[in-house]
Amino acid sequence: MAIQAKQHQQTGDNASPPTTSSPEPLTDGSQAVDESSDVDGDFAQLQKTLSQKRRAAKDSHETRLQQAIPFPFLPNIRPLTISDAPSCVQLENASFPNPDHRASPEKFQYRLTTCPELSLGVFCTVIPSQAKGWKVETLSTARPVETDRADGAVSVLLAHIVSTRGKGKVVTDADMDYPKDWRARQGKPAEVGHQEEGRLVALHSLAVLPGLQGCGIGQMIMKAYLQQVKNHGLGEGVGLICQDFLVGYYERFGFKNLGPSKAQFGGGGWNDMVSFLLG
Repeated sequence: MAIQAKQHQQTGDNASPPTTSSPEPLTDGSQAVDESSDVDGDFAQLQKTLSQKRRAAKDSHETRLQQAIPFPFLPNIRPLTISDAPSCVQLENASFPNPDHRASPEKFQYRLTTCPELSLGVFCTVIPSQAKGWKVETLSTARPVETDRADGAVSVLLAHIVSTRGKGKVVTDADMDYPKDWRARQGKPAEVGHQEEGRLVALHSLAVLPGLQGCGIGQMIMKAYLQQVKNHGLGEGVGLICQDFLVGYYERFGFKNLGPSKAQFGGGGWNDMVSFLLG
């Protein structure tokens, strides 16, 4: 979102006019057109274009990702499970500065037990010996890729989306909540939390590790998630609440801003955003 300032080339108003001389007769050799100025201009434009491409490549998502991760990035995108809950907690603690905006460990356990199909995670395989000095908040909670694997490779959570389903047209405080006695209910419906018969997917959390933000991972998981919801008929739309500075970000994925939200979760001040996937 950098604002590029236009550069204006100025010429002197008092430049002396070019002198003229009598034309000389042309010989066969002098009939060749002198295009040196055009060539210089074309060369300068080419250099400018190449320079712009180099700057764009240097600032690309791929380049920033290579700088952030000291090994080849081979993402594994899959639904989350209850065993991923500790990593989800670590991810939100690192990504959300305001503690009131984070889900509690119990709420993660509820959501990933009740409706894990409405979640998605981006993981990468990390071999500890190749990641020395790489500081990532979810490494400590990463699980082994395979039991007794010789290199000790683990699957590290880099980003996640966690959702439930609601019956309204927008996300409400009831959607953001969860039944405190959910374990004893054993799947029986409650007034708050996941509504199995609802048709609006209530997206509660899109989180990306701070060190990887701006590398395109948020865009990757959001596009994959919306496609997953649509392809599997998980809902007729996806709703969320976000603060003012993120409205433009979600609009890029097709979300519509429906105005200020009535939800008071985390102190309020939200906007209702909905992406209608059907119709």
